[in-house]
Amino acid sequence: MKKLISVDIERHLELPNDTRREALPPFQGARENVIPIMFEQAGMKVDVHCSCRSGRLAFTKGWIGIARHLRLNAGDVVTLHREDQGGYKMTVRSAS
Repeated sequence: MKKLISVDIERHLELPNDTRREALPPFQGARENVIPIMFEQAGMKVDVHCSCRSGRLAFTKGWIGIARHLRLNAGDVVTLHREDQGGYKMTVRSAS
């Protein structure tokens, strides 16, 4: 769960420090991984690039487009869930 700030919407979504890297698909030595995420509010699946630099995980390519499509704002809360079938789903709770 993460409460968004402006940089999360404009540049990339930095995942919280307590995000377990092993809960994500394996990077297998790469700095970036593509994760298909179902966005419940948009009713669509988006391939989001997840990068790992300096030990920090961040959603980059694909994230900005969906953030704009969903009209996310600073203060909104996003939650990423790993589903039983191995897929990922993100839900958004609006701050307003």
